[in-house]
Amino acid sequence: MAAATNAVVLRQDAEFRFTVRFEGRTYGPWTVDEPPPTGGGAGPGPRDILAVAVGHCMSSTLYDCLRRARIRLRSMETTVSTDVGRNAAGRQRVQRIHVAIRAEPADEAERSLLDRCISVFEEYCTVSGAIRTGIPIDTTVNGAATRA
Repeated sequence: MAAATNAVVLRQDAEFRFTVRFEGRTYGPWTVDEPPPTGGGAGPGPRDILAVAVGHCMSSTLYDCLRRARIRLRSMETTVSTDVGRNAAGRQRVQRIHVAIRAEPADEAERSLLDRCISVFEEYCTVSGAIRTGIPIDTTVNGAATRA
């Protein structure tokens, strides 16, 4: 059985710009938008948010492994980019996600422990694991399912 989640609610403000509320959470809303020329670029677009989700999950998962191994970091920085292209039907799709993490241990003597965490952390990342294997999406519009 899947764990319960809090809902994310998007309300249209104008054309492709939406305000996002995170129900049950204390932080404020986001503005999301498509980049120009489609939208106004008033906030991150879907590809950006996907990149954030993957990058944050992978960074947090690596950090959790390092924390459990009691490895202190001097710094960690993650850069995520996406490749977009057309699929066989001619529709644009995210075709690949590139994640580059730089994690520097505070003590070089812990480098071998860091390397151990690096070798296993991806197995525990919930977001990248789900994307790699594919996630079923159940969609309804006005209460009716869009696909059988």
